[in-house]
Amino acid sequence: MRIPLLDRIKKFQEHVLEVGLAQAVLALPAPRMLSLAALTSEGGANINIYSSTVTEVEIEAVSRDLFASGHYSLAVQEAYKAVEKYVQQKSAAMGLSGTQLMQHVFSTTSPTLYWKERKTQSEQDEQKGYLQLCAGAMLGIRNPVTHEFDWIEDSVMSLELILFAQHLLRKAKIAQVDVSTRTLIRSAS
Repeated sequence: MRIPLLDRIKKFQEHVLEVGLAQAVLALPAPRMLSLAALTSEGGANINIYSSTVTEVEIEAVSRDLFASGHYSLAVQEAYKAVEKYVQQKSAAMGLSGTQLMQHVFSTTSPTLYWKERKTQSEQDEQKGYLQLCAGAMLGIRNPVTHEFDWIEDSVMSLELILFAQHLLRKAKIAQVDVSTRTLIRSAS
């Protein structure tokens, strides 16, 4: 009963913000409240761009409120964690994370996730390129925003990185799974 009510309040607040009637208030887990930027401000314009371009539910669900409230570094962090989680689940490589996960799952020799049969040079290049993009995103984006405070303070940079995470997620979604290489990897406990 309580959750649907909170969802309706949140939708109403978003509507008020979108139509420009007033500055809205974003309710986060109690007892915190964060003020959203008015539509006339730079932040308000960027949240409108965010809303129209970030459409993958896995990323939108974890980053929208953070982005809207100006927590740009955390929004980026959560977007890349969503990509990582999706790749882990689809590949069943639950014991790996970050760069190691991406290098293993998108390997050029025996990938768990792939797009083409890798028979032509272009098909091989695509596999190698996305291996490097995914591994590089974990190393160069996810790691710094996870281990440093306010690594990204600019809304435009944050939005660009969230959109890149969305692209990587979409590529992972359309990837085929090679069940012969799909093995459950457990970390040593």
